[in-house]
Amino acid sequence: MLSRFITWLFATIFALLTGTHALAGDGLRMVTATGRAVINDQAAQHEAKNIALEDALYLAALRGGAKINGFSSVQADTSLDDHFVVRPSSEILDYRIINEVKDDLHYEVTVEAAVGKIAEPACHDRAVGHLTMFAPTMSMTRSVPGWLSTMPSMMMVDLYRQLENTANLTLYNEAATVLDPVRIKRDARYDYNALTNGKATIRDGDFAFATDISLESFSTDFAFGQSQHLRAIITTSLYAGSQLTPLGAVRDEIKLKLGERSPSLLISKLSTTKRDKVKAALLTGLESHAKAIASATLCLPLKAVIKLEDNKLHVALGMRQGIQVNRLAMVSGVVSKWSVLRVIDAGEGHSILEPLSRQRKPADLNGKLATFLEMN
Repeated sequence: MLSRFITWLFATIFALLTGTHALAGDGLRMVTATGRAVINDQAAQHEAKNIALEDALYLAALRGGAKINGFSSVQADTSLDDHFVVRPSSEILDYRIINEVKDDLHYEVTVEAAVGKIAEPACHDRAVGHLTMFAPTMSMTRSVPGWLSTMPSMMMVDLYRQLENTANLTLYNEAATVLDPVRIKRDARYDYNALTNGKATIRDGDFAFATDISLESFSTDFAFGQSQHLRAIITTSLYAGSQLTPLGAVRDEIKLKLGERSPSLLISKLSTTKRDKVKAALLTGLESHAKAIASATLCLPLKAVIKLEDNKLHVALGMRQGIQVNRLAMVSGVVSKWSVLRVIDAGEGHSILEPLSRQRKPADLNGKLATFLEMN
């Protein structure tokens, strides 16, 4: 009995793995499966087609994962019978019929299906990211020591360097331009400065940021004097796409002790933190800030609004954002819960999509938001 179960289990696993394509997204895969049905008479061809389609979809769902349950029963002659129930552990999100074959006795249907479960990952881990740095703002209170006056500029240079060295992230320097979303979105044909000096633009799928660095000093009292401290507040505002949609801000605060003021000159002198250590601590504190900026941009999913042009589905994302032919995208709420689309053409800054199911009308997808799945 055990040997029969092992043989059957290996045969089932082999059948489930057959026809599997490359994985896409988290738990989503493209599979092909073929279903067959017997044609009892010519009048029952349509019924046979439906049965073959159901068979193909069931096999496709199994190839996305299966739950196997088994039990044994005792017959009247005390012999044991083994029973196994195989159920799909995934669902079919979308499918299309890619082939139909029929003869006098059988109807055969082959489908390509997207099976699995859609789960929003914590990080989409983009293969490519584009980030533009705009002019920073810097401020210092009067009580901050004068030898720190150049520190905000040094911090911005170091922040740019760290982001520039981040893998998968391409950085652009527009530090001479103030990030003004209203002005940047304005038509350049009616902007004199843009016509004469050029204009910074952010493409769909790209990001922009502007950083504010504020240095201030404060003191705390203790028994015989005061402790002097420095607080550095770094706030980076993030924006996405050509419309510069606000994404929020990354904020970090660095606190350092500068020294003490005491009646004893010796104690005050010995408690003073060396300038090099203060500067090094401020630059070291920027590491987590740079990582947070990179994570906030590279982890966001690629999304674009679909536009119907010449009966084709266009999006303003392309190879610049790492999109290649056969990349998959999902649209929710069109006829069914999910609709799967495939990239059939990709340019530098645009792509053309095609619904997996031929039953999806392009007009129904116009204006919908497509979310591209990361390829494993």
